[in-house]
Amino acid sequence: MYNIRLLRHLRWPGGPHRLMASQHKRPHLLGSSDQLEQLKSNYFERRQELSGDEWHSVRHSLIEGYRHINGHNVDAVILGVCSGPQQLPLAKNYVDYLKSTGAEPNAATLGRLLRVYNAAYHTRPLSEEEQRDILKICESLQAAHETLDATSCEQLIHGLVATTDHWQRALPLLEMMKVTSTPSVSAYSALTEKAFGQSDQTELAWRLLEEMVLARKQPKCEVYLALLNRLAQEPATASVQLERLLQFLERHNILVSQKVAERLLQLGEQLPQQLRVTASRLGPLGKCLECRQHLQPVAISEEQFRQLSECFLEKVLIRGDVFQKSTPEEVLRFKQYVEKTAPYDCVIDGLNVAYSTGAKKAPQQLAKLLATVVRHFKERNKRVLVLGREHMRKWSKSAMHYVQNNASLFLTNNLSHDDPFLLYATLRSGQETDFFSRDLMRTHAFLLGAELKPIFRRWQQEHQFSLVTQTQTGRIIVKEPIRHRLCVHKAKAGSWHVPYCEAYTPNPTDSFEVPEHWLCLSLKT
Repeated sequence: MYNIRLLRHLRWPGGPHRLMASQHKRPHLLGSSDQLEQLKSNYFERRQELSGDEWHSVRHSLIEGYRHINGHNVDAVILGVCSGPQQLPLAKNYVDYLKSTGAEPNAATLGRLLRVYNAAYHTRPLSEEEQRDILKICESLQAAHETLDATSCEQLIHGLVATTDHWQRALPLLEMMKVTSTPSVSAYSALTEKAFGQSDQTELAWRLLEEMVLARKQPKCEVYLALLNRLAQEPATASVQLERLLQFLERHNILVSQKVAERLLQLGEQLPQQLRVTASRLGPLGKCLECRQHLQPVAISEEQFRQLSECFLEKVLIRGDVFQKSTPEEVLRFKQYVEKTAPYDCVIDGLNVAYSTGAKKAPQQLAKLLATVVRHFKERNKRVLVLGREHMRKWSKSAMHYVQNNASLFLTNNLSHDDPFLLYATLRSGQETDFFSRDLMRTHAFLLGAELKPIFRRWQQEHQFSLVTQTQTGRIIVKEPIRHRLCVHKAKAGSWHVPYCEAYTPNPTDSFEVPEHWLCLSLKT
């Protein structure tokens, strides 16, 4: 979205009410971000309207000053600048100015205006007149286009959820978005937040939330806050709905933000008969310093491991009889090799290890690092399989000779992907086998599907070793697996443990790092 940065090169001579750009030169760069904030404060945030001459100067300055801004998109740019919740009167004033000149605001401009209405809605209830304006804009846009593009659908959704009685008109628009793309986080979150705010639309909200996560979209904080705010007004349903929320977060391995954690703490104060919530940290070996309980082990059950092992070859290594980056002959050769040489204590991704400290190093250095990692496990009496590629035969003979003498070695063709072979060998070797790689395996986890993905991630956390660094003396520092749960879950004694991060991110990391901040939460019957 355009914002005040687009005015970075504008000059504003002639006092606080006159905006002009040079006719012969590109506008000059303003000196600092402080000046930008001053411009935003003086000319947009503190004013309810501008005169027709002022709006004309703003448009002219933008069009003349920026090659990517023209007469077609300048109006949407300006409304993008006036996007704050307090700037709704100014945004409406600009649209009125356009109409006064005989210009008809285009779809992009009206879509931006709906966003400003939505921003205002999140700070105060909109008046009936403002809601009528939203409906009028939405109806005009839908009347003009039988099918709307995804961006227009999203803008209308943000407008409609700001209304009291007509927000469900946005549901067909979400379906319309699916024709050309996956609906955005913003569209899903806006509708789910609205549904959670209605006491009779809880099931719709949960359906949208599940759908959003399965589409690999991370729900915004406002979705959870809407549910928690409603539960504060409906204590009778709080325990059941909170249990459902916690199970959802556990199932999808979601880390909530500090904003959501603080709201949970407040809810505990508001509903002391339903729940107890305290901030906590973890001690050694995953012990909660509040309830003194150890977090649950991350290990999966024998039945879960069996399901994971059986499904892996079909869903990851082979997909619909199309061998991914390999051949049927190579897969068969590899399976026969594993059957003959397994079980192993650890399976090593040779190329991944060798490149861990830089891919541009000489082959001799790469081979020496791989040999050092093999030695690390050999000294611990571990039976090792190293997976690599054919071109590694050309590496340092002495280092590769050590690898061959102290580990099983299987080399795939140079175009193959190592990860599926690595994971298959590890799984086939048994539930106690570990693997060594820095790869986070996101694609493979996704291909396993919604039911098996969380099981795979738990298995991965328990069994994945990786190289942190190699010191100047040649000693390697290995990151060992963390054996306790790192996501929302319930301890044996019944209390829930909820990790949280500082701020929301649409693309959270998949690395297995212990969260610094936790809540200890007990639901009361």
